[in-house]
Amino acid sequence: MLDTFFALAPVFLLIAIGWALKALWLHDEAMWRPAEKLAYFVLIPALVVHDLYNADLASLPFSRMVIALLGAVVIVALALLALRPLLSRILVGGDAGFTSVFQGSIRANFFITLAAAPALLPADGAALVIIAVAFFTVMVNIFAVLVLARWGHDGQADIGALIRRLATNPFIVATLVGIAVNLSTVPVPRVVDSTFALLAAAGLPLALLTAGAGLRLATVGVHLPGIFIASLGKLLILPAVAVGLGTLLGLEASVLAMLVLFHSQPTAITSYVLAKQMGGDHELMAGILTTQTLLAVFTVPVMLAVFA
Repeated sequence: MLDTFFALAPVFLLIAIGWALKALWLHDEAMWRPAEKLAYFVLIPALVVHDLYNADLASLPFSRMVIALLGAVVIVALALLALRPLLSRILVGGDAGFTSVFQGSIRANFFITLAAAPALLPADGAALVIIAVAFFTVMVNIFAVLVLARWGHDGQADIGALIRRLATNPFIVATLVGIAVNLSTVPVPRVVDSTFALLAAAGLPLALLTAGAGLRLATVGVHLPGIFIASLGKLLILPAVAVGLGTLLGLEASVLAMLVLFHSQPTAITSYVLAKQMGGDHELMAGILTTQTLLAVFTVPVMLAVFA
C-alpha cells in the first residue's frame, strides 16, 4: 500500500500546490479560467490522441471492461434514485441537494486517473483508461442532466443541447481521432509525434493545478450529511461494485486495478459547474468535491490495496 501511496503522492501534491497558489498568490479567478480551458480543450486532447495512436488496442479487453465500468455506475445510480425520498429529507437542500449527492456519487475526476495510470497500471493501461473515460463521460453526463432536469431548481431537459455537448466534448472527439489514426496504420511523422508528446506532457500538470485552485475548503462544514453520503458512495461503494462485476466477468488483475483506480477518484470539477447552471445545490457540490479530493489521498491507496 505504501508503494501505491507514494506513486499517487505527486498527483495529489500538484493539486495541493494549485490550491496554495490560488489561496496565497494567484487569487484572481479570471487567471485560472483560461488555464482550465487550455488544459481541457488543447493539452488533454493532445495526450489522448498521442496515447491512443501509440497503443496496442487489439490487446485490450474493451467490452468486458466497459460492462463492469458502466454497470457499476448504473447500479449505484439506481440505488440513489430509489433512496431519493429519504435522502432529500436528510439533506439541507432537499431535492436540489440530492442532485449534488447524485453527481458526487457517480462522476470522477479522470485527470487524476490519467496522471496515476502510468505509475500504477501495466503498459497500455493509459489507453484503457482513455477508452473508459469516453464511455463513462457519455453515460454520466446523460444521467446528471436528466436528474438535474427533474429535481434541480432551474433544470430544463434540453436533450438537443446535451447531444451537442457530448458530440463536441474534446475528450470524446480526441478519443475517436486517436482510435482512427491507430486503426488506419498510417505512420505518424516524427515531428508530429514529438509535438503531441510535448503538448501531452504539459496537460496533466496544468489540469491538476487548476483542480487544486477550484477547491473550496470553506464549504465543507456546512453540508456534512450530503458530503458523507456522496463520499461513501463514490470513494468506497462504487469501486467495490465495479470490482465485483469485473470479477464476475473474469477480468484480469490489471483491468480490475484500472476499475478501482478509475472509480475511487473524487468527483469531477465540472459537477460544480453543472449544478450551478441547472439549479442543483452548488455549495454542497463544492463541499463534496473538496472533501472527496482530500479523502482520496488516503482512500485510493487503501482501495487499490484491498481490491486490486
